[in-house]
Amino acid sequence: MDFTDFETVFRTKVKGHSFSIGASHDGSLGHWLERQCGVKANSIAGADLDGFEIKSGGQKGSFGDWMAGWYIWYDGDVVASKEMFLRIFGSKKRPDRPGRFSWTGSNYGSRVSKYFSEFGQRMSVNSNDDIVIEYSYESDKRPDKAVIVPTELQQGTHVIAGWDRARVNEFVQNKFGQRGWVLFSVRTNQGVKSVDSLLLGMPFSFSFWIQEVKDGNIILDSGMNSDNSRNYSTFRAPKSWWVENCFKQIT
Repeated sequence: MDFTDFETVFRTKVKGHSFSIGASHDGSLGHWLERQCGVKANSIAGADLDGFEIKSGGQKGSFGDWMAGWYIWYDGDVVASKEMFLRIFGSKKRPDRPGRFSWTGSNYGSRVSKYFSEFGQRMSVNSNDDIVIEYSYESDKRPDKAVIVPTELQQGTHVIAGWDRARVNEFVQNKFGQRGWVLFSVRTNQGVKSVDSLLLGMPFSFSFWIQEVKDGNIILDSGMNSDNSRNYSTFRAPKSWWVENCFKQIT
């Protein structure tokens, strides 16, 4: 398999096909596209086919759901559980689910920044190229923070989640550091999805990827919530990023 084979698949099997949103969510659409390329469903951590990573995306494209290697509740001292973490650092975002807490970009800021959010959190990359989410009680603007936050966290700056360099380097290398990547660009019109173009990209390194994180071009889209045991930590970039970093766009 090479880049020309993906172009052939796009022109002969994918282009012109439409998908009802009600009948095909993003995951099943991605699996359909993989099947057209000859990929069987699997949970292998590496690239999808012959060293190529196959992606689909609309306004954003994801690199992967890469859970942090460490959360503050892993120590079990000050924050004893994920549920406690969500109540301290997350918030209620759905009026229809009054007991549901979630921890998302609106809490920690989504992208690397030198500024703390209203929740006293920020995403940064340290000198070792580890990605961390930090909490500062002083920067926390919530009026009831004294009741919510344990006294042990009410002074100084504390790391509450971390992705160590070695772990993320492995993710990036396995997925995007082999032979390259292909992204089927999805467009939605009146509830119907269709693939309108194919982007072809060369492999890239962790050093390139982490610099894009530092520059704020790649965001962390967390979906952690109290209704699900998974932590959902998806790194994404807007479609414009994928277009800018591909070597060929086929329409």
